[in-house]
Amino acid sequence: MLAEVFTELIRSQWISAFLVILARLSFVIMLMPGIGEQVVPAQFRVLLLLGLSVSILTSLPQLPEIPERNTDFLVLLFREVTIGLSIGISMRLGIWVLAMTGALIAQAMGLSQFLGVAIDNEAQPILSNMLSMAGATLFLSANLHVEVLVNLIRLYTEIPVSQSFEFDRDELMRNIFRAFGFAVLLCWPFAVANVVYNVCLGFINKAMPQLMVAFVGAPFMVGAGLILLTGAIGAILAAWMGQIQQFLMIL
Repeated sequence: MLAEVFTELIRSQWISAFLVILARLSFVIMLMPGIGEQVVPAQFRVLLLLGLSVSILTSLPQLPEIPERNTDFLVLLFREVTIGLSIGISMRLGIWVLAMTGALIAQAMGLSQFLGVAIDNEAQPILSNMLSMAGATLFLSANLHVEVLVNLIRLYTEIPVSQSFEFDRDELMRNIFRAFGFAVLLCWPFAVANVVYNVCLGFINKAMPQLMVAFVGAPFMVGAGLILLTGAIGAILAAWMGQIQQFLMIL
């Protein structure tokens, strides 16, 4: 019974084309910075996904070619999901860069134990949440989400539905390593300040063993780190905005 119903759905050209487009856009919408955050209601993201799929379906010059066999149709859906996953991960790397930067800065400042609300999948340090929210806000304020949505239709010209697509795992790993390196580069002033702080703390502890340097040094490091963050957060976000399009393979 279910097989017959599924076969009838495939024979419907519009429904089949809608499912194919939905398969490609699912991970793109769910992982897009700003729109794909966990704090955004899932109902809103699903409605946006359905509405965008209908808009793209009605704007295509011709409907995609749908195979008649059920197995070929399932293979086509899996291929489209792979394309959407690669695009979604490449976009999500931009937010992960800020989350890693915030975690590294919090570790250098001694604030890594103060966790904030789980904006992504799990609780992160407060600085990671702050930078991630700032990055998502800049992403939406710069209308990059509009450019992504507009360029989604272009994907069906560059990568048609019937064209085979190979998931380049090596390129994905290089992008991940590049994102991690960029996150380390953004937090290097705090890492240098942490090294200088620990070296000075060692000299003070050697010169005055009876002094509890940790009770003096820890508040100083937190205060100095917050002052440094106040002056550097604008430069961090500006540098991130200058590099964000390298992670957006759709632009």
